[in-house]
Amino acid sequence: MICTKCHRRFSEEHQFCPHDGEKLAAGLDIKRIRSKPTERAGEVIAGRYQVRGLLGKGGMAQVFLALDKQTGEPVALKLLDAGSVKQPELRARFLLEAKAAAQITHPAIVRILDVGLRDDGTPWLATEFLFGESLGEWLRRERVMAPPTAIAVLRPIALALGAAHRAGVIHRDVKPDNVLLLGERNAFHDVKLVDFGFARLVGEKGMTQAGVAVGTIEYMAPEQAVSDAPDARTDVYALGVLMFRLLSGRLPFQGRTEPETLAHHLITPAPSPALGSAGLAPGLEAILLRALRKRPDNRYPSMETLVDDLDRVAAGHPPRIALQPPNAPDAYSPVTPFAITAAKFLYKKLGLNPTVI
Repeated sequence: MICTKCHRRFSEEHQFCPHDGEKLAAGLDIKRIRSKPTERAGEVIAGRYQVRGLLGKGGMAQVFLALDKQTGEPVALKLLDAGSVKQPELRARFLLEAKAAAQITHPAIVRILDVGLRDDGTPWLATEFLFGESLGEWLRRERVMAPPTAIAVLRPIALALGAAHRAGVIHRDVKPDNVLLLGERNAFHDVKLVDFGFARLVGEKGMTQAGVAVGTIEYMAPEQAVSDAPDARTDVYALGVLMFRLLSGRLPFQGRTEPETLAHHLITPAPSPALGSAGLAPGLEAILLRALRKRPDNRYPSMETLVDDLDRVAAGHPPRIALQPPNAPDAYSPVTPFAITAAKFLYKKLGLNPTVI
């Protein structure tokens, strides 16, 4: 049973929503879900998913509202756009999203329901339909999130990423637009991590060529900035940037150009967020600064350890790991020959001597 107002789900023994008193329904009425007109309306994918409207567009795909004719439930149907279909790497990356997300079982990760290819070779995937707005939309409207609410948002994201890491999946694109706040506007009740389009499966040969920085520049860890191999601590760094953005209303690094922003991620120590967030608990600042350390060994070793510190701060205690001194000087050392060359280029972008590498 589902509440048609807040979209919380309950067992069949409930008749009314305990939170807002709304009468529960057996399912969502797709006619009451807002979407934009599309020329694809009425098209049926795989003999099962009937397109009803457009929900949004991404860099290489469109997301449609569709009716699952077998279950009668609305779903989100993601199709690679026509221009990207002709590029083998983008087709492979699209299918990797389904493979990566399907390997993870966690309540805070969007569920992949089905995946396939159309007759013309266009890949598609169907996911559960989620009612809400992205954290990016929320931040563009509200700018700053109160620390208790921020912890409530960060905790499930971190736990979802921890589940992904245990399944051998590195997300590589943790950012506000890939976090969905479920429920009514300004009254969200749950959080979901979405979009594994840039994910990397540990042990699987990567598709990224040397020199191609994968992810979103404002949230890239130093190792991403120079195209070194990512690991779980790469997502820890991105979550630190997201945490900084939530609590301060700004990004820790914003260069005049994209290479300059990458250079700051590689070289410049993270600033204190306190100026943009009055009353920020010292424990929270210590947590995000630990997550934003340049050297991966100096960050949190796992999402679970980060969550443990968040829980301690939420309970009124000082964080445990965040206050520990770094194990080594906090400078990133590039690994591959290409990364060394890239790092030298980025050092020069900030007017620094690259011979220190």
